[in-house]
Order: sequence, then C-alpha cells, then structure tokens
Amino acid sequence: MCLQMIQKPPVVFTQYDPAKVISQPELFQALASRRCDAVSWLWLSYGRALLADAEPCMEANEGAEATMCFLSSYENLSDMKVTPVPGEGYKLMLDKATLFLSETVEGDIFLYFFSPEKPCNRRDECRIDLTAYGSDAAACFIAALFGSYNTLQTYLETKRNWAPEEADR
Repeated sequence: MCLQMIQKPPVVFTQYDPAKVISQPELFQALASRRCDAVSWLWLSYGRALLADAEPCMEANEGAEATMCFLSSYENLSDMKVTPVPGEGYKLMLDKATLFLSETVEGDIFLYFFSPEKPCNRRDECRIDLTAYGSDAAACFIAALFGSYNTLQTYLETKRNWAPEEADR
C-alpha cells in the first residue's frame, strides 16, 4: 500500500462583474425587495457565484473564532468592526456593508447576509455554508465579499430604473 500526499493550491476568489454572475431572476428578486435588503440579496447571489467558481477545499473549518483570526490579517479589512452576537457568532461591519458569521453547536459555519432579526434569515437559501472550507479560505471568501460590496451597490443603482423589457434586447 502506498500513501500519496497531494497539496492543493489555495482557494482563490475572483472579483467578477455583477452583470455576468447575477441572473435576471436574482436581480428581479433584489429589485422587488425592500430597498434596505436589495443589496443583501445581490450580495448573497454574488457570493454563491464566487463559491461555485472555486474548487471546494473540503477542509474542516476550525470555527468562527479561527476564521476571525484569519480575517484580522487582511489589510483591506483593517477598518472592519467586529461585534460578538451572543449565541449567534459575529457581526462584521465595514462602512455600510454588514455580514453575520455564525457557528452552530455541531461546528457548522454559516455566513448570513441579513440581520438575525429578519425572518428570511432563518431559511437555508439565505445563508452560505462555509463548513467545508478551512478558516483561512473562509476568511479569504469574506474578504472578497467585502471587496465586492461597492461594485454591487453601484450595479444595483444602475438597475433601479431598469425596465424588465430591456432584458429581452
């Protein structure tokens, strides 16, 4: 029997043009939502696209606290405010952008795009599961998301007056 060690390259999350990765139904959902939730819907869709393009590393996540330690090393997140949310994990705020990192009792790591008080936050489709990504990869993903926020906000503003019939052109 021979044991072969394979080292996988680090996970990289590429910044994309939102128009290329957010589908029309996702855009319509965001435009139809409350104004304060619209960017969060787009951000969630964008995050799913980032994960879909990255090869899952299938590493055990060391937990929300370990992910927070890795996040602290990102220079572009030096102004991020971190607030512990009792029993919920962490609230991550950078300017207007807010994410919620949560760890379950079983050790699953979830990233939420809406406040824990919002009813939609309880649905599985309103969160991203980071359990299969190591804490360093999860931190890289979160940093990439924060890096995309302003672009998504601009994209949303350009689409606010967009008529659905333009989609057929």
